[in-house]
Amino acid sequence: MIVYIDKLPVYTNKLEDDNENVDSELKPFIASYCNMLEEEIVSYKIIQRSLDSRKKPDLVLFYRLSVELAENAVMPEEKKFSDEVPEKKQHKLNDLTKTSDLPKNPIIVGTGPAGIMAAYLLAQYGCDPIIIDRGYDVDKRSEHIADFEETRELNTESNYLNGEGGAGTFSDGKLYTRTKNPRINYILDAFVQAGAPEEIKYLSHPHVGSDNLVPMMRNIRKQIEAWGGKFMWGTKIDNVIIENNKCTGVVLESGEKLESPLVLLAPGHSARGLIKKLVNNNIDHKLKGFQIGSRIEHPQTFINRMRYGIRNAPSYIKAAEYNIVSRPKPETGIGNVTSFCMCPGGEIVPTTSHLGQLSTNGMSRYKRNGEYANSALIVNQDISNFKNAAEAFDFIDKIERKTFKAGGEDYTMPAQCAGAFLQGVRGVDRLESNSRVDIREARIDFLFPKSTVRALKEALTFFERIAPGYIGCGMFIGAETRVSSPVRFERNPENFMSSVENLYIAGEGAGYAGGIISAGLDGMKMAETIITGKPYEK
Repeated sequence: MIVYIDKLPVYTNKLEDDNENVDSELKPFIASYCNMLEEEIVSYKIIQRSLDSRKKPDLVLFYRLSVELAENAVMPEEKKFSDEVPEKKQHKLNDLTKTSDLPKNPIIVGTGPAGIMAAYLLAQYGCDPIIIDRGYDVDKRSEHIADFEETRELNTESNYLNGEGGAGTFSDGKLYTRTKNPRINYILDAFVQAGAPEEIKYLSHPHVGSDNLVPMMRNIRKQIEAWGGKFMWGTKIDNVIIENNKCTGVVLESGEKLESPLVLLAPGHSARGLIKKLVNNNIDHKLKGFQIGSRIEHPQTFINRMRYGIRNAPSYIKAAEYNIVSRPKPETGIGNVTSFCMCPGGEIVPTTSHLGQLSTNGMSRYKRNGEYANSALIVNQDISNFKNAAEAFDFIDKIERKTFKAGGEDYTMPAQCAGAFLQGVRGVDRLESNSRVDIREARIDFLFPKSTVRALKEALTFFERIAPGYIGCGMFIGAETRVSSPVRFERNPENFMSSVENLYIAGEGAGYAGGIISAGLDGMKMAETIITGKPYEK
């Protein structure tokens, strides 16, 4: 007999802090909750797990479960159970009806989430995609990153931004999104099959961790190759070939032309040169709002106290995270500030693909056990300040050049404690940090427009009211400029094709995504319509 439990509470004060196997040891809690013998519980499946910290430090884990009971088990009448387990909305991606005109060897540019998931689905259905990336596979890429951190000599084609998996490979690997599309389960299944933790399928805020992302991406690539896909590493495209408003292939930087029945571009929003060329090709697009800001780092013990009411988080829930927003009244003229890409127990990494420029990103390992936490605090930029895409990108480039110079022109990160930022003076309270490169005292407030600085100062004051100590132990590090693209390419709502026939532009570089899951889903949407030849069904 299978029954469904909607909300099984597990009170963490009954757990050992070093117990990392709580999810696989729920039988005693189920038995106690059901007033049954543990022997009467045959098995269970976790549908969802969430954490309730409203009564901190008394934390509660809540589980949604389907439970298989022994045939002779007796359910107590005072407990309310359902013998109908709610069905999870199913995707049909493993059972698509292929069009009779299935394209062979479509070209996919970029191996970030959008490109790799499009390639994965197309390869599964026998399209034998050709996947091109200016960077390299995760193993070579890891070597290039290590060399960069030791020598400070940047490889512009293989770094924290470019290469297998895109910027997401060396990130926290957060997988939650507000999007409620059952096709996301296809992505999670693919990730788990490639080695990601099983828990990403049921945690309310799942993450993979950079240490798991590297082997996961390697395994996804091997699966695509087993299905017939081919990867071309260290290969940079110069432009797309357009004839009579129809895309017929790409031109490589070497001058070689590759023909293809269709081209799917998923270059990420850091591929500014390519995006500018697409704009210059008169592919329909519009400017959109984008964000800039700075990483702020705090001791993880402070974040744990703020969120959990305790200094050290138990291993089964890992380090605490936060999500906060400052929304000043419209009449003040001060912009909103949002925490973004918060990395508990994480590291700050130097993300750039351009010599003489510097930006930041956050990265966490699976255990999130670093001494410091970091999050970007970002401010939306008014797109009406820019006449075209080139002006917007020049604006971002200028901030990255100023950041590079402020750090000493060797990719050291400039830093300023939050209190000094608020007062408009130099100052750092410490030079210890979870940054992958050194930090150096500088004026972070000099890097940004006055309106952005004003918004960040207002946000600090607000955050201090809701989390006392936020300013006192916070330190700004670097500039966060690679949050989103200022350009969005128009597309057909039924098949997601751009204004040029047989040219698809996907993911963050297209202006339609903002994370691993949303970007992966965006690429898969296009692949699905290519496979079926039918309009996309939501």
